[in-house]
Amino acid sequence: MQALLQQAEQFHRQGNISEAEKGYRSLLSQEPAQPLINARLATLLSQTQRNAEALVYIRRAIDAIPAHPELLSLGVSIAAPLAENQLAQEWLGRLSQLKPDDLSIMEQLAGVMIGNHQEAKALELARNIIKKSPDNANAYNLKGLAMSRLGDTEKGFKAFQKALKLNPGHLAVIRNLLIYGKNKSEPLLDEIIPQLEQRLLTPQLAPPMKMNLAYIISMYYEKKRIPEKAFRYLKAGNDVNRSSVQYSHAQTEIQFQLLKQCFNEELKAAFEGKGLEDASPIFILGMPRSGTTLIEQILSSHSRVGAEGEILDLRKFFEQQADMLQDNTTLEQKVEKCLLIAQAYLSSVRDRQQAQHFTDKMPYNFMLLGLIALAMPKARIIHCTRDPVETCYSIYKQNFSGSPAYTNNLEELGLYYREYQGLMDHWQTLFGEQIYEANYERMVAEPESQISALLAYCQLEPEEQCFAFHKNKRAVRTASVSQVRQPIYKDSLKASSPYLEQLAPLIKALKGGSA
Repeated sequence: MQALLQQAEQFHRQGNISEAEKGYRSLLSQEPAQPLINARLATLLSQTQRNAEALVYIRRAIDAIPAHPELLSLGVSIAAPLAENQLAQEWLGRLSQLKPDDLSIMEQLAGVMIGNHQEAKALELARNIIKKSPDNANAYNLKGLAMSRLGDTEKGFKAFQKALKLNPGHLAVIRNLLIYGKNKSEPLLDEIIPQLEQRLLTPQLAPPMKMNLAYIISMYYEKKRIPEKAFRYLKAGNDVNRSSVQYSHAQTEIQFQLLKQCFNEELKAAFEGKGLEDASPIFILGMPRSGTTLIEQILSSHSRVGAEGEILDLRKFFEQQADMLQDNTTLEQKVEKCLLIAQAYLSSVRDRQQAQHFTDKMPYNFMLLGLIALAMPKARIIHCTRDPVETCYSIYKQNFSGSPAYTNNLEELGLYYREYQGLMDHWQTLFGEQIYEANYERMVAEPESQISALLAYCQLEPEEQCFAFHKNKRAVRTASVSQVRQPIYKDSLKASSPYLEQLAPLIKALKGGSA
């Protein structure tokens, strides 16, 4: 066995990936729990951009040797890009105990804590790092990010400024200054951005760096109100992003059609009187950038409502029962599966949320609206709407982490939006009486009456703090964080106006044509 391992390792060192992988897998077929071989295969898979598969093997290795620094470090490097933040935090916690003086581990841990919605803990850790390393730019950046999300945007901005002075080339700091400093200026950026533009011209620049630079430069010129440059760099960033992922609009059409076929009048009739009685969830859904964060900020200001942000659980439990979309599934089986999904979802959320009501603002829950309406008929469903061009333009200019590929191409974005509209029309026909429309433009124009109507739909008595939602100090983690810290954000009502010529492919697709 030792000889086979040495041979596989030699293939690995020589770059003969297929033979090395074949060797590692052969050895694991004989001894599946062997930590060294699991670690070797995890390393190979990670090196070949197969992190999801690599995670399986590095977990086995770490389970066998829980306090091995090299294995833990490898595990973090694999888990973090997959947004497996709970695992990454657990492993970083162990690493920090093994290496208490390693500030880089503490920095990673603070970053993952922010990803896990533990901003207060991350802030405390960032401050401890700064005490030990007063010139640590990344620690100031983490401090600024945690403070900004917790509502202290002034001190957060100052922390970003400090970080930029310590390290003017820190791209994450530049990005955060532009995002969180909406109406603030930082003169140092006027010197840095032209340097980044020159760097972007470097032929050997890796695609992820090229994409990141382009988005940052675009944000700068948008803030400077130079639309031609802003859009040119925005398109460059989106083009790089789109080239690295696959998207088939035909698959989207098939997926949405399956949902329509499954959740129909027949299933609705079969569900009569069988839905769960739990009235605690408030689902806030719709397209991304349609006002979901604003609605959650208003409702979570109420004393009886807790904010859960974008919960992934409903989709996760649905995917475990996704065979219900197949034609050979009986109505009784579909009812049973829907109830199992809803029960698992509610149990999962209730493990961490004790408020009478909680908000789930995962926008893509619009796909599962039929399941929500049938299995949780007492849940509140708030459909956020906004001008289609404004919604799509706002999506296009956000470099969403792990975003679906349709967001990076204007024509595909318009086509996806039309599919979304078609699915929502289907839900409206079946469950219109259960769906409340919260329109962004109406909310901006008539905030007091619209907030009153929203609270009434949710059967919540009016409370003063809901009308002053911008004072809510809960952590806000989306791209809308700077907007919801203001009374009502009107600047974005016609944000697309300077770019209508460039947005022509989007507008044509929205109208039913193709570019």
